[in-house]
Amino acid sequence: MKLSLLQLYRLFVLLAIAWLVRSHHERLRVEGDWPVTAGEVAELLPGAKRLRVDSGPRGGHFVLDASGQKIGYVVRTMPHSREIVGYSGPSDLLVVSDAADKVVGIAIRHSYDTPSHVDDVKLDLVFMESWNGRGWDEIAAIKDFNEAEIYAVSGATRTSEAARESITHRLAVAKGKEGVKRSIRFGWKDVLLLGFLIVGCLFALWKNKRFQELRWIYSVATIGGLGFFLGDLIAQSLLVGWIETRLPWEATPGLVLFVVAAFLVPWFTKQPVYCQFICSHGNLQRWTMKALPAKWKKPLPGDGKWIGRLVPVMLLLVVLGVSFLQLDFDLAGIEPFDAYVVKSAGITTILVALIGLAISLFFPMAYCKFGCPTGWLLEFVRRRGGKQSFEDRDWIGLILLVVALALYFVPQHLLLG
Repeated sequence: MKLSLLQLYRLFVLLAIAWLVRSHHERLRVEGDWPVTAGEVAELLPGAKRLRVDSGPRGGHFVLDASGQKIGYVVRTMPHSREIVGYSGPSDLLVVSDAADKVVGIAIRHSYDTPSHVDDVKLDLVFMESWNGRGWDEIAAIKDFNEAEIYAVSGATRTSEAARESITHRLAVAKGKEGVKRSIRFGWKDVLLLGFLIVGCLFALWKNKRFQELRWIYSVATIGGLGFFLGDLIAQSLLVGWIETRLPWEATPGLVLFVVAAFLVPWFTKQPVYCQFICSHGNLQRWTMKALPAKWKKPLPGDGKWIGRLVPVMLLLVVLGVSFLQLDFDLAGIEPFDAYVVKSAGITTILVALIGLAISLFFPMAYCKFGCPTGWLLEFVRRRGGKQSFEDRDWIGLILLVVALALYFVPQHLLLG
């Protein structure tokens, strides 16, 4: 098989699976879009017993008490604010106001964003209660959130920024105003991300001896800067969130370019740039494995390698199942990358990170080689030299595509029993 055809096949497999996931979630949003209930409104506005659809321009619901008297009004941010994306997806928020159109509370009903970040926003009472007592006109007119004293949540900055923009946009639209204009915002974090990308590509492609001697400095910088400071590592939770909704070009253009390049550079150049040079966890493993003498290290047995190579494939099957079946499962927990966002990291992702590092003491780079589903995808598209033929990874890619097709076409009630 010609190299170009084989590479196109691998790219087709990934794009086809991505399209199936995206199309499936678009279908779910059309067929069942989580209608607002009186019960969830009553948690913010006691006395709410019934909702009556408002056919007017505000497009929400009148909130009625047991006697049928209007005691408030409620709107949700979806679908009007669907284009406002946080770290990995948009959120659907409920905005409940009293009869005088003063907000009495907000709630996050559903989110496509990273669950741990969403939980951080929900638990930040300062953020959640910053809206209380404000009128619709006041909220719709907000241009500077810091000036309005509605601050982003530390550790979940992008998720909370998207949440507050979604609310102001929805209320502005309800008041007949233009709402939030989404334009590309290229900030210093985007510049820093692209800087890490460019330098990583240079280390992969430019073999100048003096330049390569500086690689250890770059390695440390990726751990501290890219990992613990920015927290922008490529993970399944991020990729799935984007596929299910949309790419956040406006909010994080640098991260989008960073991720796209991580897939395309090895596809064109044969070089595993992200995994070998840029990934914070990969670099931390390289430093960790130097902690013990070489005589203590052992190669993984043949059977262990065979089983280990199945781990990322099994995890990718889990990812497909969670996405298509909408299971209540945080995909951040199957990889170590969210552990670098210390303030919002879950116990599971921290354990995965620590266990992977501990294993790397004795079996160098074990997680990268035998445990990382994101690394498997990047390796799947990577072009290789020498004789090209249909390999094990190509068969596995075909299996993943067949599974995605089955989950897409088989009715949900049959899959869930």
